[in-house]
Amino acid sequence: MTYHHFHVAVQLGTACLLVYLASAAKITNEEIVSTDDAVSVLGFTAKLPCDITPPEKDDRPTLVLWFKEGDHVRPIYSYDRRGANEFQPKHWADESFLGQRAEFMAKESPTHLRLDRIRESDRGTYRCRVDFKKSPTRNSKVNLAVIIPPQRLSVLDEKGDHIQNYILGPYNEGASVNITCIASGGRPQPRVIWWQENTLLDDSWEVLSESRVKNVLWLEKVERRHLKAVYTCQASNNEIVAPISSAVSLDLNLRPLWVKLLGENRPLSAGQAHEIKCEAVGARPQPQMSWWKGSTPLKKAKEEMSSDFNRTISTLKFIPTMEDSGKILSCRASTPTIQDSLIEDGWKLNISHIPVVALAMGGSLNASGIKEGVDVYFECNIKSNPWVYRVTWRHNGEMLYNNRSVGMILSNQSLVLQSVSRASSGIYTCIASNQEGDGESNPLYLDVKFIPVCRPGQQKVIGVARGEIVRILCEVESNPPNIDFSWKFNSSRETIDIEQQHYTVEKTRSLFGFTPMTELDYGTLYCWGKNILGKQKEPCIYTVIPAGKPDGVRNCSITNLTVDSLQIECMEGFDGGLSQEFFLELYDADSRLFISNTTSSIPWFFLGDLSSGQNYEIIIYATNSKGVSEPTILQFTTLKASMRGLTSRDNPPLMLQLTPLIGTLVGIVAALTLVALIIILIMRFRETSDDEKSHSKMSSEAVKESSESAESIEKNPDIIPQNNEYSDGEEKTFESFNTRLYPQHLGAEKSGIPKEELTYAELSHASSVYTNMLSQQQPQHCLDPLQYTHLDSSLCHATAETPLICTNARESTMVPIREGQPLQKQHWTPQQQQPHHVVTATRF
Repeated sequence: MTYHHFHVAVQLGTACLLVYLASAAKITNEEIVSTDDAVSVLGFTAKLPCDITPPEKDDRPTLVLWFKEGDHVRPIYSYDRRGANEFQPKHWADESFLGQRAEFMAKESPTHLRLDRIRESDRGTYRCRVDFKKSPTRNSKVNLAVIIPPQRLSVLDEKGDHIQNYILGPYNEGASVNITCIASGGRPQPRVIWWQENTLLDDSWEVLSESRVKNVLWLEKVERRHLKAVYTCQASNNEIVAPISSAVSLDLNLRPLWVKLLGENRPLSAGQAHEIKCEAVGARPQPQMSWWKGSTPLKKAKEEMSSDFNRTISTLKFIPTMEDSGKILSCRASTPTIQDSLIEDGWKLNISHIPVVALAMGGSLNASGIKEGVDVYFECNIKSNPWVYRVTWRHNGEMLYNNRSVGMILSNQSLVLQSVSRASSGIYTCIASNQEGDGESNPLYLDVKFIPVCRPGQQKVIGVARGEIVRILCEVESNPPNIDFSWKFNSSRETIDIEQQHYTVEKTRSLFGFTPMTELDYGTLYCWGKNILGKQKEPCIYTVIPAGKPDGVRNCSITNLTVDSLQIECMEGFDGGLSQEFFLELYDADSRLFISNTTSSIPWFFLGDLSSGQNYEIIIYATNSKGVSEPTILQFTTLKASMRGLTSRDNPPLMLQLTPLIGTLVGIVAALTLVALIIILIMRFRETSDDEKSHSKMSSEAVKESSESAESIEKNPDIIPQNNEYSDGEEKTFESFNTRLYPQHLGAEKSGIPKEELTYAELSHASSVYTNMLSQQQPQHCLDPLQYTHLDSSLCHATAETPLICTNARESTMVPIREGQPLQKQHWTPQQQQPHHVVTATRF
């Protein structure tokens, strides 16, 4: 027989056995040895017990069959140890009912049939039949119960709505809350209970239907401790599997626990920005915070919340005013959704401020009618917190001090001025000081009425040429400024009242046009002003003198001399009766080259950007509209810059080692240098001697000519010119005074030469502008004066057509010559490369 045929026979035999067993399956209850209960949960594993222990020791089980009562009359599982299967038992299961979910566990104790992935259809009564080799067959029953867990939980709020995001609320603090939990599905019906962490809150459920059970949790007047509390609903109908659950957290709106202004209530400075902080703790959600000054809300506050959302800081930028002192600054916080949740904290403000000062004149005084000689007093009214520690007074910005000897009395908040004068006029203020600063009052102008007085600083000496128009301005100070003027002229012969049509008046100024025609027209002008208080006591005096060129500067000194700069200060001479200007020309003393020039209204000069250790020469002179003064010549040498060597203790300077050859060369060079210096000194000494001789001769000539000319008259306006030999006294005085101003008008009759044939040679100082031009253009009929010590008249001639021009003459002089007649020999010593001078001969 083949294997295939054998296998078919076995299968047929098994089928016949099963049919036989099926026909004998029905047994009575008396044959049932035991009945057990088994419970399993849907989807889990069930264990159906079956005792296969033989009643006798030498017996053994040979076949175990499982039946399920009801529709199944055939075995659903077999465990076969018969025959060849004794040591390798054979397992068989009904594929249509159990499939691969069943296995008989014969080696475990107790032995049982294990059913995996329990289905709802698996519940029922199972019978186990055990056949022994010797002993009778044994039957036992197992009642299998299949538990179906609840399928779903629904947590609803008091409105019956599902809770979103498992967060319940928010509810206001103090409100009552109910939460409903409904379990759906499950067999048997589940238990539905509420937990808070490990605490059972409610285990009373209610059956709604066969498949629905609910439990309602009631929370009365929730408090702050309920915030974020987690409530868990559980539904369970067995102890095999964990119950299903759903948890929700409770969200609450909370009142602030407190509101507090942070820091100390200190005085605040008016007008300054202050930051004040207010803390609100315990409010949820973020509280609504506001600031109030009395009943006035304040803005410009910013809020910041802590990371745990429990603390809110509001910062107010507050600029108080002094009117805020005594008011209540409060901070309020509330939870908008909770009524009566507002709480606040406040401070009474103490505002420090700079004193507020108001200045007023004494009540009995008429501010518009104060005259010189009356007493005036001021009151300084002060409002201050803290109170002032000092009160000071100012007049036109200058501090006032108590001085009874001059009639100035300062007492507390009062100022008394006794017997005021026009100098008392001006702006008065009082200043009160406290710890916050200085408070200055309103300016109060004290208007003191007074009779006119001459305004100081006017030009008192006025130079004017004969026939020249000059406008003399008389200015006075007066209060009130409406003035009537009167003028007088006083000469050496008479005093004349000037009629009103000859001068003009404009408030405190009067302008008088004056033209002197003879020397008697020079004299003194007097000017008076008159207002409603009276006539000017002392007149304004103006001395009219003949105008001339200014005197040279004097007493010059060099100060602040450095390596590259210096300052020159001189005293000005008489200005000739006219406004004057001062000029400075700078030259290189060695090369005689022009460097720069400077102009100033006063004889003070500053020179910078000079070379270190350089010799310089300065020429300073004054000018006005009538001419140029005598020059003043200064020489100086700037300081030499110091050489700074670097030495070090660790790195000493390198010393040059002299060899014999180098030493010889150095000696030769030193000897040549010494010889050159001796030669230069000798040449300089000779030049100096020649210059001194020439200057000496020039000085004697100048003194002689000055004594014989009209320029010897004093320029001081207080000195009356002396009469000369002219027959007309007036003309003599005028001509004598103006001789120095108009030398070209010297009388021809005195010289004996006809006026139309008289020619003058004038040696004058040329400005630096012409220096280069003259140096480049030598005049005809003139040798270079730099080659000669004296200017020989035999070499220079002047005609009406050709003026005589020579350069580099040192002094200025006037020399009369006839047309075609050579100049008399003059000892004019030119200084080499000095600023150029010009000798001119002009025919009149």
